[in-house]
Amino acid sequence: MGTCVPYIDYSLIPGGIKKEILLEVSRVISLRNSGEHEQYVASVTQLLAQYFQTKFGVAVDSGTTALQLSLSALGVKAGDEVIIPTYTYVATALAVTNLGAKPVFADIKFNDLTIDPDCIESLITSRTKVVIPVHIHGLCCDIKKIQKICMKHKIALVEDASQAHGALIHGKKAGSFGIGCFSLHTSKNLGGIGDAGFIALNDKDLCRKIEQFLTPESPTQTALEGRRTPCTMDAIQAAIIQKKLAILDMVNDQKREIASRYDTFIVSGTIKKAVPMKDSRPVYRDYFILAKNRDALRDRLLKQGIETKPGYVPLHLSKPFDRFYGHRQKLPVSETIAGQVLLLPSFFGLSDGQLKRVCAVLRGIKNA
Repeated sequence: MGTCVPYIDYSLIPGGIKKEILLEVSRVISLRNSGEHEQYVASVTQLLAQYFQTKFGVAVDSGTTALQLSLSALGVKAGDEVIIPTYTYVATALAVTNLGAKPVFADIKFNDLTIDPDCIESLITSRTKVVIPVHIHGLCCDIKKIQKICMKHKIALVEDASQAHGALIHGKKAGSFGIGCFSLHTSKNLGGIGDAGFIALNDKDLCRKIEQFLTPESPTQTALEGRRTPCTMDAIQAAIIQKKLAILDMVNDQKREIASRYDTFIVSGTIKKAVPMKDSRPVYRDYFILAKNRDALRDRLLKQGIETKPGYVPLHLSKPFDRFYGHRQKLPVSETIAGQVLLLPSFFGLSDGQLKRVCAVLRGIKNA
């Protein structure tokens, strides 16, 4: 059977917005020099900072760059430690290891797969410089509790909000509690066509320091410290993102509606669903379930023409990060859910018929 429900479909951009994107890209192509390009990107940067509820912003070429430059600006260097959740996309860890620093892996909460704040303090040492909580799959972590821990120990807070554009925590945007780092890849609720990223922050001096990393004159000390140069967002990506920003709230609303309908339709007692943190408003970049026989379930769905995607492998269980983990402690929740996380189709533009088909097939699979 051919695929009738794809996992993702990037082409489903509303027709009116698609036309506006093409017109805006045409405008950017007509810009005459790098100065005009920089002014254009600066104008989009202001729009993004305003949306994410911060005073300043820096537009960059990827979410990984956003994280790494933020860490560089905070002075993270070889020998330092950065606490991150073990269940995350690998870029969170690469931003740390690219600077020669050590990622220290923390366990997660079963209900929403975000970092468990109660595990953080025991991991703090004299070498700990930063904590990077991740709003994973568009669900919000307990950022206020983590913020208090960071303030108590005088540790910087960098939010990986790459999957949480527009998510709310106690009415405040994810990414505005610390230094907010966003991926603007095509796969995100807000993205360009390819890679882009953004840093949202309220510290003017830190913002200027990050900006110095973007296009430093070489050879300079700044170029050596940044390690990811040049790394500005290009004007064409900025044009696309500007136009898609106008529909981000609509995209998020549809993703929430899809999640709500999955929650209602999926009633199998053997399938576990996410329980978002209280007083948060997630944006469901992904809709995940937990199934003990995930791979068999995934195969059965594919035979019915439904594409899905496995969740992340906890980083402390992956060979490239063995040397950082050292097997000093167990991370029981992460190790329990490893191999259970399955991401269902939940892309913007998923039709009513497609969603009903996924739910019908899941209901028809006994002992899922």
